[in-house]
Amino acid sequence: MSDQKILEHATAYFKKNYPNLTAEAIVCFLVALDLGRNPTVGDIARGVRMGEPQAYHHLSELTSGGGVGLITFENLGDGRNYVHLTDIGTMAKNEVESAFTQ
Repeated sequence: MSDQKILEHATAYFKKNYPNLTAEAIVCFLVALDLGRNPTVGDIARGVRMGEPQAYHHLSELTSGGGVGLITFENLGDGRNYVHLTDIGTMAKNEVESAFTQ
């Protein structure tokens, strides 16, 4: 499957299941998936080429506290925040990654 088809699949999934998410939040989620296990907000910010405060803002749309419940933050106490997938986030990850096997 081409990169374009994968993005179309991911976009359709998020529009159907999380219609209020911004495109920036979706891109941050996809970059977090690409980075692997427990990236930091800074890692994701670099991946999407935006400042860390801006990335944190978009990632907050994905949190359990005030967003759709796909991720949680773990504050490391030194200014870094790890991003962890919740169970719902893992289901979204699996759905998005299913496009790779088609």
